[in-house]
Amino acid sequence: MSVAWDTTLLSQVRPGSPLERELWEHARADDHVAVTAPTIMEVTRGLAARAARGEVRWQRALGWFGSLTTSGLVEVLPLDRQAAALAGHLRALHPLPPATGRRREGSRPDQRAGWVLDIQIAACAWRHGATVVTDNVRDFEALRDAIAALLPNWSPLAIRPATRAT
Repeated sequence: MSVAWDTTLLSQVRPGSPLERELWEHARADDHVAVTAPTIMEVTRGLAARAARGEVRWQRALGWFGSLTTSGLVEVLPLDRQAAALAGHLRALHPLPPATGRRREGSRPDQRAGWVLDIQIAACAWRHGATVVTDNVRDFEALRDAIAALLPNWSPLAIRPATRAT
């Protein structure tokens, strides 16, 4: 089973960083790290918002990230029909993020958008049989439990906490 890095990891990949080296190690072992299409959208949005302010370093980072996601170094898991349908069911059942001890960053609309993207990430990973590797374990555990309640006869979403040797 492959692993799918969520936004908490992918957003930290930089040229020459330990996480980029880890991507290369996985690729050399022919065991590519997967990322979901919604994860790419979320990281791109963050970089594009910073780049739009005119800072050259963020414009470069946005270009580098686009190259990374099209290079074959990561496998992109699509939000296909089945994942989208599952995400729709999850969103209907759980319109708001779980109330946890920590507060998400950003405004309430940003927090809710982040929750919708987490739902899509979980649905994509589940659909493609990938383990979600994340720093955001609590929210993905809630989604794992919701998927198990919706689809009790299917394998549950697998989640693994991120370590910096993922």
